[in-house]
Amino acid sequence: MPGTFRELPASAPSVRGMEPPITDSERRAARAETSPDWVRDTVFYAIDVARFRDSDGDGFGDLPGLIEKFDYLEELGVGCLWFLPFYPSARRDNGYDVTDYYGVDPRMGTLEDFQRLTTEAHARGIRVMVDLVAHHTSEKHPWFEAARADRGSRFHDYYVWSYEEPTTSPEESVFPEEERGIWSYSRHADAWYRHRFYSFQPDLRIANDAVWASILGVVDFWIAMGVDAFRIDAATHLFEDKGVEGGTARLDERMDALRSYLAERAPGVALVGEADVATSAIPPYFERGRFDSLYNFLANNTLFLSLARESAEPLGECLAGLHDEVPDGTWLNFVRNLDELDLEQLRPEDRAEVRDHFAPDDDMRIYGRGIRRGWAPMMRGEAQLRMTMSLLFAPPGAPLLAYGHEIGIGENLAAEGRKAVRIPMQWSAERHGGFTREGRSGITDAAQPRGRYGYRRRNVEAQRGDPQSLLTLTRELISLRRDHPSIGGSPWQLRAEGPLLWLAYGPLTAVHNLSRRHQRVEAVESQRRLLGDDLSAGRIPGYGLCWFMAE
Repeated sequence: MPGTFRELPASAPSVRGMEPPITDSERRAARAETSPDWVRDTVFYAIDVARFRDSDGDGFGDLPGLIEKFDYLEELGVGCLWFLPFYPSARRDNGYDVTDYYGVDPRMGTLEDFQRLTTEAHARGIRVMVDLVAHHTSEKHPWFEAARADRGSRFHDYYVWSYEEPTTSPEESVFPEEERGIWSYSRHADAWYRHRFYSFQPDLRIANDAVWASILGVVDFWIAMGVDAFRIDAATHLFEDKGVEGGTARLDERMDALRSYLAERAPGVALVGEADVATSAIPPYFERGRFDSLYNFLANNTLFLSLARESAEPLGECLAGLHDEVPDGTWLNFVRNLDELDLEQLRPEDRAEVRDHFAPDDDMRIYGRGIRRGWAPMMRGEAQLRMTMSLLFAPPGAPLLAYGHEIGIGENLAAEGRKAVRIPMQWSAERHGGFTREGRSGITDAAQPRGRYGYRRRNVEAQRGDPQSLLTLTRELISLRRDHPSIGGSPWQLRAEGPLLWLAYGPLTAVHNLSRRHQRVEAVESQRRLLGDDLSAGRIPGYGLCWFMAE
């Protein structure tokens, strides 16, 4: 592979890259009712509603505040908004401890606000994706309260129980530094219940047909509310062996049934999976269209290994290997999400190398496998930050940004655990970054006023009119993908050459320099530069980037 392009064709004939010059909104409209393939052509933008914009001054973000920012989102050019859980919840796990699947947390608004949001989004050509948290509920959910109160209740079988004390250890938990294991005792039920995550998040028994019927009811409800896609939370763990008889559902049965269900009711609705698994375990997720896209944890892990080594080889090999394993698969690529940077898919020695490079202090590390730092503060200055932003838009699949990434939002390492990257959006240099007009809360307390990435220096207002800002670059990259729909599709070519990663889609090529030092390249006088550095002198600067089109 080094030194030559590797041709990576589609497994079936494709004319992507040869489409007529139509707009992204036209493509969406043409396929909205019949196909979920729009996930391949859009840019996703993750919003934690509680931290995006507070409209009523209580220090807690809300749906009306988000609606106020639709002009900004449309100007940015994103195509699908992913909303982290906004359902009623005690928010002990950032909303993933759901107490009601059919409502909106009163601090964030009402169902009427959500309907107004989807109507406004669709009017602007923007889709909406929500989390389907089907793996577990909160212990405060009425289902679980009924389940532990009465073993004879039908809701008791909604959860996974053991009537003898199981053996368990912290290593089994997703949060080994915070939980003693995956089984906890309920004195009300006189039994142990399973929880792969926190003890206040009991696992649902997905193998129970009544549970699955209830989940389908939730899907129906939010489709009626205008939702275009569901992110299946914890898809990796949803179908794993629960360790008790009758506790395990089969991925193929449940997801095939869900896909058939959607095909009859809403064929344009997409399913996106959070599946942090090895390459060999990926194919079943894509078989028969079970999922339309998966979060690309493998490329995410190897991206950071490539950045640490200043070598394109790890990322290049990963991208080529994913194509070999799942040629028809589509990916949701990301640099950082709003959890920890989980490096679980790297070999132990490679994981240690990445952690030593990007998280040299113990308080920057978490769970023995990850890093709890933000994207921008981990980078070696502005040039590397800009290069990685551009690189996010280059691989096959669709890019995912989280709120604030487009301006280089920072981190709060004084916060506990994964909360370090969950800080309020930085709209202006005003108090609390313009997130709220007057409110004070635990969310506003996390706002970072000082430092290179604090809101006094980094905010939307400061970057909006600056042609050299990260925000401007992000808008240009989104526009580039919209104007050239072949980017991210098939066929594509790959070359990893030292620190240089080349990705080509027909006549369009993107090259990124993962090294801090300039590199020699072939002069490209005959090419039309679309974005980035000028390569006509036969060199690319350290952490340089260039998108160009063959004339």
